[in-house]
Amino acid sequence: MKKLTLIFMGIVAIALALSCTSDRLLEETPYEDATTNPDLPDSENSGNNTPDNTSGTDPNAGFITYQADVKPILNQLCVACHNSALKEDGVDLSTYYLAKTQINDIIESMQEEAGEDDLMPPSGRADAAIIQTLISWKTDGLLEGEATPDDQGSGGSNGSYTYTGDISGIIADQCILCHGPNNPAGGYDISTYQKTVDQIGVFIARIDLQTGQAGVMPPAGRMDEAIIQKIKDWVDQGMPE
Repeated sequence: MKKLTLIFMGIVAIALALSCTSDRLLEETPYEDATTNPDLPDSENSGNNTPDNTSGTDPNAGFITYQADVKPILNQLCVACHNSALKEDGVDLSTYYLAKTQINDIIESMQEEAGEDDLMPPSGRADAAIIQTLISWKTDGLLEGEATPDDQGSGGSNGSYTYTGDISGIIADQCILCHGPNNPAGGYDISTYQKTVDQIGVFIARIDLQTGQAGVMPPAGRMDEAIIQKIKDWVDQGMPE
């Protein structure tokens, strides 16, 4: 009996010793997150649950923006009449801010029935896809987006242009027949440098329309894209004479 008691006491002592050793090891061992694998490099352990925001992707990707989607629509269908120069019915849609603040009116006027006085554009109801783009722009938060290279201008990368050397010839070939000093169509005379500069907003808006759209200049159809870009570059360069 005495021998059994000694054996039992020995077992208890060993158990206590092991327990103390285990507690000491836990205190000395640093805590490791369950997501960390000590066998992997630090680069593969970090950021397991954090999205990568360093990829440099466009934050507006997947959304409708003014610069990429809405501005081309307004330039084609609206700005020929609703610009800073004409402001037909007191409406100017030539900038992001102006379009943004009037988006409800734009959508409403495009959704009018054919034959209604308020239908825009007057030439006929816009395609359903165009109207939906404007609605989606509003839903997405009326984002401005980034200007395209064409909107930013070429900065003279295609050459430095002047009215006398480059632009007057284009106007003579494409415009003067209708918009010269004698009985100019619509009262629109761009036969001189100053008259062209004074009406440049309308000029750009009209040549930027698509073939078949009301107000496109020249009426026979949109000019070659290279010619249009040359005129825009001249404007961006300050319209030197």
